[in-house]
Amino acid sequence: MYKSEKAFTLAEVLITLGIIGIVAAMTLPSIVAHYKKKEIPIRLKKFSSTMQNALNLAVNDYGDMSTWTYPTEQNDIESTTAFVDKYIFPYLTGIRKCAASDERCAKIALNLYANGGTRQDYTPVYIFADGSCFSLIAGDSSSIGAQLHISFDYNCMGKPNEKDKDIFAFYILGKPGYTKSYKFITGNFPVLYINTREEYLDLCKRHTEAANRGICSALIEYDGWEIKDDYPWL
Repeated sequence: MYKSEKAFTLAEVLITLGIIGIVAAMTLPSIVAHYKKKEIPIRLKKFSSTMQNALNLAVNDYGDMSTWTYPTEQNDIESTTAFVDKYIFPYLTGIRKCAASDERCAKIALNLYANGGTRQDYTPVYIFADGSCFSLIAGDSSSIGAQLHISFDYNCMGKPNEKDKDIFAFYILGKPGYTKSYKFITGNFPVLYINTREEYLDLCKRHTEAANRGICSALIEYDGWEIKDDYPWL
């Protein structure tokens, strides 16, 4: 006499798979968000350290930043590119320069700045071996210095291509009218005037304002390179 073997019916298998799918759909977003909260600060800290080290090496070769040659006009692509190629690019490793004449790099630049225009309106994109990238434009500029705005995308063409989600701001103050010093900072110039976490968080929440786009990087740094639970954009 044969013993009968128990097995799942097709209906039971489909129900089980459906339940697994529902659970996965409910939990996956939180898992992804948790991963990003861990990954992003690591990438930002690495970029900050890399850039600061490059500038320090440039100071060794060219002297104090107050003696450097800065772009003299706002959004001037030629002089801005010349600045990066002289004082930053040679001191970075595992990186390549991609001109705006390259179709793909023009698209990356558009994501970094979202300022419209054509590829001729963009400075080159500098792409690291780990898939992150940055570009730089000159802000308020004159013969005595400039504000240089850096947009850093930790996953370059990866989505969502949004400020304070994967695109973050850094800033080279090369114009001493603000703090009478030349420096590299996380964020943008508004952080020069704030001191408390509440102020950092408020700037981060108002990231649609032009000067605050990507500025949440400063909050992340202030929090010890960590994304806290009250971070508004993840």
